[in-house]
Amino acid sequence: MLEEHVYSVSELNSKARGILEKNYGSVWLKGEISNLVRAPSGHLYFTIKDKASEIAAARFKGHSALLPAPVLENGMEILAFGRLTIYEPRGRYQFIVSLIQPAGLGALQLTFERLKEKLKTEGLFDAGHKKPISPFPHRIGVITSPAGAAIRDILSTLERRWPLIEVFLFPSAVQGDCAADEIISAIACAEAFSSTQASLDVLILGRGGGSLEDLAVFNDEQVARSIFACPIPIVSAVGHEIDFTIADFVADLRAPTPSAAAELVTPNRTEQLGLLSSWIAQTVRHLDTMLDRGTRRLQSSLKGYIFQIPNRKVERLNQDLDFRLGEILRRTSEAWKKRSREGTRLEGFLRLSDPTLPFRRGYSLTFPLGKPIPLRDAAFLSPGQCIETRLQHGSIISQVEEVTAG
Repeated sequence: MLEEHVYSVSELNSKARGILEKNYGSVWLKGEISNLVRAPSGHLYFTIKDKASEIAAARFKGHSALLPAPVLENGMEILAFGRLTIYEPRGRYQFIVSLIQPAGLGALQLTFERLKEKLKTEGLFDAGHKKPISPFPHRIGVITSPAGAAIRDILSTLERRWPLIEVFLFPSAVQGDCAADEIISAIACAEAFSSTQASLDVLILGRGGGSLEDLAVFNDEQVARSIFACPIPIVSAVGHEIDFTIADFVADLRAPTPSAAAELVTPNRTEQLGLLSSWIAQTVRHLDTMLDRGTRRLQSSLKGYIFQIPNRKVERLNQDLDFRLGEILRRTSEAWKKRSREGTRLEGFLRLSDPTLPFRRGYSLTFPLGKPIPLRDAAFLSPGQCIETRLQHGSIISQVEEVTAG
């Protein structure tokens, strides 16, 4: 009979630890904290349990400095990353934790990081794919909830900075189970509108701030791919300054808030008027300098012949010079005044013929989608047909559900 090997306790614990670490390595573990103890050394010892089982766990101070953990307490459900091992001196099976996150947030954050790394590897975040934003856009599309604060902030900022711009709203939910599909559909609708109706210079995709769960739709992979594939430059304006989403990384430009997005895509009216005034003043100074230089040159030429010209002729020439200079100044002044009066007249005419005047009084115009002539009779519509309603600020694309003849 062959003699069997007899293990020492230390040898058996060592062998068991090697087998355990080799076969499992590092894993994610979800459970509830109990029996939490913070040692004087700074190490944390606790139990991770579920309804049926529990396992001893430890998180050493060195890991805490490198990857700070949230404030832990008994009863907290966590998502922990670490390795299985055996503490040989006591033969205790335990889980050594290197990263801890609250379970709900941790799962979302983990999904976020994995998708971020995947899309980054595919090149969706590369600067070379970013489309330039026009410095003087004529038409802006906005994808957001029509009932949210984001659209009000955007319209208010655009009205203040660049009121000449046209705004088109493509409504979409920005939170909830259906939000991803609605955002993708709104992007497609904006693309179709831009290619068939009126070319859009930029799209703003935005909503107000929120928790990581509230912003989940902007971390959706299909939403990110729709943003990347859109031929219209897209500005992501999701959340507040501290919030980053996958949409922010994929978009052509990221703004911390919807209001900031409206500022980034439009010039400042006050600054542009200042630049125009400066240019006019510079032009006037340049004309004055040229006139002064010509006058001095003429006077210098006259002085060169002063002794060859009889006194009376010199006096007459001086009078002619004064008269001609006065005539030049008078005609220049009259020309400026005439142009000013003409500009005032045209301004009044344009104000009276401004097609947006009815809009300011609260009226709107409704067009069959894709048609240039506004509707005057509901009988020309049928259920299911798309229409465009133009307001003072922006327009709304909608679908007819019922028609009542007048």
